[in-house]
Amino acid sequence: MRVKVKLYSILRDSTGLREVEIEVPRGSRVSDVIAILMSINGFRRAYEAIGGSILVLDESGSRLEGDSLVESNVIHVMPPPAGGSRIVEVGVLREGDDLDVGALESRLAKAKLNGAVAVFVGRVKEFNGGERVLGLYYEHAEELLEQVLRRIAEEEAARWGLAGVAVYHYVGWRRVGEKTIIVAVVGDSRKNVFPALEEIVERVKREAPIWKVEYRESGAYYILGDRIVKSSPSTLLTQKPSQPSS
Repeated sequence: MRVKVKLYSILRDSTGLREVEIEVPRGSRVSDVIAILMSINGFRRAYEAIGGSILVLDESGSRLEGDSLVESNVIHVMPPPAGGSRIVEVGVLREGDDLDVGALESRLAKAKLNGAVAVFVGRVKEFNGGERVLGLYYEHAEELLEQVLRRIAEEEAARWGLAGVAVYHYVGWRRVGEKTIIVAVVGDSRKNVFPALEEIVERVKREAPIWKVEYRESGAYYILGDRIVKSSPSTLLTQKPSQPSS
């Protein structure tokens, strides 16, 4: 069985590898994978430097213990991302929820090693494709979304050495000008908060189980990755919420 192991923070930097592919027999456990990684130059030194305290996740973001079977083709190996005074906040917001961005920034600013806080707020734009936008509807996987947001936040916090990360995403109806996503990060300086902020926003767009339907004056459009697909009335759910007013 071939497994891609992704490394983060001190484990990545000590080995000079962001990821490594290894071959393990079926039925292998996480402890077997760690034993193989120990043979990679620099891994043992980093492992001992953090007292053997590592976090292993499968590709769905579920935590794996040492005796867990390796059943995923991709696993993530990292130092504990939420130790010490690091702050990690994630949440799913709905119509009527009004997250106070200023209060969020103040909470993150209390994190240890705070040298800079960067915040991104996405909003529904008024025009797209040369047409007026009436509103957006975000569908999401209820049982998965918050878990995925937390995984992204924790992985990027470990990768960039951040003191805090917050990721909040709205679902359901959003009208022109309303907030859709809020991401905030706190770190040493602009050198890690700016790239970390951009990467988190991009990962949420690529990985979070959220699907957007954009209502324009000419009709409804599915926004699916890089594709825009116009829908017909027969393809939309009959029980979909009423279209928002312009």
